[in-house]
Amino acid sequence: MGKRRKKKFYTGPNLTEEHNFYIDQELTVLIEKYDSNGVGIAYYEEIPILVFNSIVGEEIEIAVEKIFPEKIIGKNLKIKQYSDKRIEIACEFFGSCTGCQWMHINYSDQLIMKRDIVINHLLKNDLFIEKSVEKTIPSEKTIHYRNHARFTVRKKNENEEIGFVNFLNRQWTNINQCKIMNKTINNRMELLRNNLEGKTQVSIRASDVTNSYLIQPKFENLEIDTGQKYYKEKIFDNTYQVASPSFFQVNISQVEKIFKKLFDSNVFSKDQIAVDAYCGVGTFTCLVSPFVNKVYGIEESASAVIDAKENSKKYSNIEYLLGKTEDVLSDVKENIDLLLLDPPRIGCDDKVIEIINKIKPKTILLISCSPENFAVDISKLVGISYEVRKIIPFDMFPQTHHVEVVGVLQLL
Repeated sequence: MGKRRKKKFYTGPNLTEEHNFYIDQELTVLIEKYDSNGVGIAYYEEIPILVFNSIVGEEIEIAVEKIFPEKIIGKNLKIKQYSDKRIEIACEFFGSCTGCQWMHINYSDQLIMKRDIVINHLLKNDLFIEKSVEKTIPSEKTIHYRNHARFTVRKKNENEEIGFVNFLNRQWTNINQCKIMNKTINNRMELLRNNLEGKTQVSIRASDVTNSYLIQPKFENLEIDTGQKYYKEKIFDNTYQVASPSFFQVNISQVEKIFKKLFDSNVFSKDQIAVDAYCGVGTFTCLVSPFVNKVYGIEESASAVIDAKENSKKYSNIEYLLGKTEDVLSDVKENIDLLLLDPPRIGCDDKVIEIINKIKPKTILLISCSPENFAVDISKLVGISYEVRKIIPFDMFPQTHHVEVVGVLQLL
């Protein structure tokens, strides 16, 4: 185990005189639940210990790796009791890199666990609608699906290297490939490795379908182009221009599945006035357009609206409004039949809910990458006379604890 380091004592709320934890101390713990980041939690005399690469029900021998005032980080030394959900880990960087929290868990179990996350957040908001929550829709790709990566650059042995920061112990990990990034990103990352001087962050967005990519910031003396303003991605037969600062979904095949599921739910009709709030570069605006009378896209990012207008040139029934949804939703003077809400992770502003209560669109489609805030927004909508028809989890982010959720609500 090496030389014992100086003791560092836990100072959290459950401190007693018997709690003398120190770095490298070995303990045997039982994993009881997951934290909000999908990491297993054990309790040692009521003190929470976070253990990466663990599964609920497993008994694990750990070493104390990091001590914080509110928790302890434990390193998995040996699994004494295995979960039947555990599989062989397919990435050499798993554990030192924490970008994929669940790569050690069987994929079918990941899907069940993600549905449970959605249900638990609904229950926390007094929404007893478990029967409305469908099974999690799996991703066609469980690796090499992401079209967007942000890397951290650090200097090591006189050379700059590219990698990620571990969110538990704050340590940086050098990587030479990433299992969940698409192949185009991995190829471009390899070309950058020997030319990182002066850089602290690198962003790569790329499509395996169009082979288009952008790399920021700009690099000098490379055989490939860098510093592009945008790249192009394709969903069905729509090609999207996506500028560097604009939001765009990271798993394209799952976006197609979301739209197919909504289409099969008969939520669109040719006489509808639709609004796509928080529309970004017009992803769903363009997808919805052929199936409704008119669609308004609302977006506060000027660069995203520029992209959206470019992306929707072939459609004549789209109009974009620049501004925050809470500020410009009321500017739509026609009666809104269908409102698509795809807010940022923090959810909808209360003012948006107030406006919805006044204009009363017949159908609301709520899309969120935060099950916690999705449940809060659903609760608010139910409180203003909307009924939940169905809730569908989509695995937009395989190998992680993250889940995309779609809710279909109808005005009572």
